[in-house]
Amino acid sequence: MFVARTRVQSVFRQNPFWGPRRNPLLLVAVPIAVSVSLIVNEFQWFNSVFLTGKIPVEFFFLPIPFAFLLVGLEELRKLVVRRYPNAGLARIAW
Repeated sequence: MFVARTRVQSVFRQNPFWGPRRNPLLLVAVPIAVSVSLIVNEFQWFNSVFLTGKIPVEFFFLPIPFAFLLVGLEELRKLVVRRYPNAGLARIAW
């Protein structure tokens, strides 16, 4: 959500607190989503309803480096689109 707000502007130049693209609810939604996933993981009732098992901590946080990799690749794509606005990558960027 943070990365896909604009086509060419870096995530570090966007400000979710104030300005024309402010979205403070997005900052509230992230901890809520993490809390819901932890609740569903920890309470046995949810595991029996959804027919799942408890996820060990080492596997629960495994996607975090992958998320940072995706943010880095998206920032690299935006950098290329800003530097070369007429290139092929810029034409296929949404």
